[in-house]
Amino acid sequence: MSSCGPAESVGGDIKFLRLKQLNIGGLVTDGSVRDTDEILDYGFPCFAHGTTARQGPAAMQPWECNGVVSVSGVTVRPGDAIVGDQDGVVVVPAKVAETVYGIAHGREVIEGIVKEELTKNPGPPGKFYPFMSGKIKVESPLGQLLATKGITPENSNQFEGTADW
Repeated sequence: MSSCGPAESVGGDIKFLRLKQLNIGGLVTDGSVRDTDEILDYGFPCFAHGTTARQGPAAMQPWECNGVVSVSGVTVRPGDAIVGDQDGVVVVPAKVAETVYGIAHGREVIEGIVKEELTKNPGPPGKFYPFMSGKIKVESPLGQLLATKGITPENSNQFEGTADW
């Protein structure tokens, strides 16, 4: 939801209760929100520029659904994938969402393996760097670790020369 300013409230507990009742998947805004404790209690995913105690202006009423919107300079179109967590939000255009998911999922699997290894054998994580999708070298310590888990260039696009994007 595009706002009319980062300090302006786009809604509070009542508006977010209604969004939850309508089974809306979440809300991303470059504005602020009110009644954060209630929103958290609802379990409603909400990513905002900030929080405020002020009620927002009447101009912040929703005017359109499933339209193209610009939020903080990022264009969001219907069908785009929105992924958010405590670190922030990314918009993935629908036409590349499956590819981006494959890259991200592969990286998450590898990060899990590295964390498991460092838990069993504490040491500096730097020995597994560089850790860039599509750039892992087979002969590197990371490549060797992944091979012990059955992850090889034949079944992963995370290795040097295997990137399919």
